[in-house]
Amino acid sequence: MLAREIRVTDSTLIGNLVTSVTFYANTTIYIIAGLLAVLGAADKLLSFTNDLAFPGTGNRELLEIKLMLVLATFVYAYFKFTWSLRQFNLLSILVGAAPLGERDQPGIESYARRLAGANNLGGDDFNRGIRAYYFGLSASGWLFSPLLLAVLAVIVLLVLYRRDYRSAALDLLRRES
Repeated sequence: MLAREIRVTDSTLIGNLVTSVTFYANTTIYIIAGLLAVLGAADKLLSFTNDLAFPGTGNRELLEIKLMLVLATFVYAYFKFTWSLRQFNLLSILVGAAPLGERDQPGIESYARRLAGANNLGGDDFNRGIRAYYFGLSASGWLFSPLLLAVLAVIVLLVLYRRDYRSAALDLLRRES
């Protein structure tokens, strides 16, 4: 990228990253608002679930603890997404301010490493936000049963392990050109 005069493609790619992260951050706000609304109506939810005879609903305090676990997971996701967004904005600034140069020019290698580092940091936090979604969904299983929570948490761990260490996408990235 640093050797190219026209960096429209690079800016477009970063723009796509920012758009994805913004979508998740906004969606997370809606999820948090919904969970807060449910917390405010815990009595109605409890009577509704008792009428449906869901096992393990428990009392109001237990229901609030369950909802707060799910809420905490999505609050964590929101913070990760917004931090990722900030880091991708930093990457965008670094791309805009990047010097034009060849590989052997002094300082270019260092600048390229800073660009790559900003991209990695933003991507890592985005991935943590996505993982929080997975665990938030598994935590919501506790609303129905502790066993469902455990089963969903194990499934999420297995899915994440497979995607992080055994996926076709990872094999593709590891291939040498």
